[in-house]
Amino acid sequence: MASSHRTFVRWLLIPGLSLGLFLLFTLGAAWVTRFTDAPELPEPAAPPARPPRVSAPAPEPSRPAAPSAPLPPPAAPVREPPRAPPPRDDFDAPDPRRVEVVEPVVEASSGRIDAEDLRLAIQSVTPLVQQCFQDAAQRNRGTQEVKLRFTVEGEGSEGKMNRGELVSSTIPDPMVQACVLDSLLDARFPAPHLGGSATVLHPFRFTVPGDAGP
Repeated sequence: MASSHRTFVRWLLIPGLSLGLFLLFTLGAAWVTRFTDAPELPEPAAPPARPPRVSAPAPEPSRPAAPSAPLPPPAAPVREPPRAPPPRDDFDAPDPRRVEVVEPVVEASSGRIDAEDLRLAIQSVTPLVQQCFQDAAQRNRGTQEVKLRFTVEGEGSEGKMNRGELVSSTIPDPMVQACVLDSLLDARFPAPHLGGSATVLHPFRFTVPGDAGP
């Protein structure tokens, strides 16, 4: 009986011890392998270094503005030379030319006579002279001039044209020349002061207003 009991204990104890040792060995091996095979964690990388801070350059002190050069004086306006009137295609259109107002020239005088009174007297017969030029306007283009010399003599309280003559004419038509000369007979000239007479030279110029004479 005792022999069988020892045999039972032997068969029960030996496998139990063997199993316990096996489990203990397995756990120890697993524990050692855990720390041996575990990969090392990489160390955290250091943060990148910040670039050095570049400070903005200090603004340069403002310099006083250089004095501006004086502006050149404005150029004088260039006056265009007068142009001759264009040829008229429509002869029924009114002629733009007019008798120009010109100051009379007193060449000689034996008595005092006012130049302004002379100008007003000649201007009063300008419409008659205008008609003389217009009668020959189609045959004579451009600026035309008839220059006369005449004498003004006192006749009572008024003066009268006497001894008129043609000095020059750009119109060769004698009818136009005589027409201009006869127009002066209707002028009311002033009488020279203290009597006497005055010799007057006057050009009748037929042109477009604003154009220069010949």
